[in-house]
Amino acid sequence: MVLDAGAGPLRRPLRRTLAFARRADRAKLSPPWRMREIVMRVWSTDDVAGRERFSFWNDAVCDAFLKVRTECDEPEGFQGRISSVAAGPLLVNHVTSQTHVVRRRRASVSADNSDHFHVNLHMDGVCVLTQGDRQQQPGIGDCLFFDSTRPFDLNFPTAMSLTSFIVPRAMILARAADAVDAVALPLSRSGAGTLFTAFARTLAATADRLSPAEAAQASEIFVDLLALALGATRGEGVRDSVQQARFQHVCQHIRARLSDPALSLNDVAQAVGLAPRTLQTLFRAEGTTFSDYVLEQRLQLAYRQLAAGDRRSLTELAYSVGFGDLSYFSRAFRRRFGVTARERRTMM
Repeated sequence: MVLDAGAGPLRRPLRRTLAFARRADRAKLSPPWRMREIVMRVWSTDDVAGRERFSFWNDAVCDAFLKVRTECDEPEGFQGRISSVAAGPLLVNHVTSQTHVVRRRRASVSADNSDHFHVNLHMDGVCVLTQGDRQQQPGIGDCLFFDSTRPFDLNFPTAMSLTSFIVPRAMILARAADAVDAVALPLSRSGAGTLFTAFARTLAATADRLSPAEAAQASEIFVDLLALALGATRGEGVRDSVQQARFQHVCQHIRARLSDPALSLNDVAQAVGLAPRTLQTLFRAEGTTFSDYVLEQRLQLAYRQLAAGDRRSLTELAYSVGFGDLSYFSRAFRRRFGVTARERRTMM
C-alpha cells in the first residue's frame, strides 16, 4: 500500500492529534519561567480503525515531519505513534512504528518549502537511509543526518524506535557551510561524534521538561556540537569513490561471515585481495578498527535477532553470531546497549 499526503512540521492539526500542556513546578523555576506551558502533539493509531490506520499514519508523518509518501506491505492493523515537542527552534519527535518505508521524491520537495536538516537518533530496530548515491544503516544508538531539500528513502524493515531532531537549515549552515557534504555519512564514534550523540540522547530524554530559556540554550548547544561532529565526519568520512567502494565490499564480506568465530583480518584480506596493512588502513580511515567493526556487527546482529523474537538459548544465539564465549558476549552486549541480552529479550 502506498500513501501520499502533504504538510510540514506543525503546519496543520490532524483530527486525532492530542495536544496537551503541563504546568511546571513553580517552586523550582525562577521568573519569568514560572508559568511555563509545554505543548506536546501526539499522533497514535491506537484509536483508529484497522483499515484506516496506515492512511492515518501517512498523514501523521506528513504533519509531524514533511511531505512524503509512505508504503507498507501489510497496512491493515498497522501500529505507530509520534510525539512532538519544540525545544527552542528545534522539533524533537519520538517515533515508534511497525515496518514500513518513507520516501521523499522530487515532486514532494518542490511541493513544500521544508528547509531543514534531520538528525535521527536510532533507538531500536533496523533502518536504512538512502540519499543521493549514499546509503547508511545505523546501529542502535547511532545517528543519521539527512537533508529535507533533497529526495531520500528511509526503509524500516522491522519494528523500530527513534528520536528525530528537525533542525532549521540556516542554523547548521551558519556553523558548517558545507554540512551537505556529510549527509548520509556515519558520525564519528569518537571525539566530537561521541560528544554530540551523548548530548542528543540527553536532549531527547529531557526536551519536554525544559523551560523556554533552557530549551533555547540547549538547542544552541545541540547545533554547535552537531557542527563540530559534522566537521569530524567530513574529515574522516568523505573518501574518494574507489576507496568507499572497496571498504563497502570488505564490510559485505565480513557481514556474510559473522557466524565464523575464527574470522580474522588475514582471512578477510586474502579473500578480498588486499594486504592486511591496507585493510587496517581502510578501517582507520573510517574511525574504527577491524576488530571493533566485527564486534559491533556481531552485537548488532544479536540485538536484531532478540528484537525479532528469536527464542534460542542465549548460548546458541551468541555462537550463531560468532562469539565463542558466552561470558564475553554477555559483557560486550551490556556494555554496548546498556541492558543484558536477557533483559532485551523480556522487552518483547
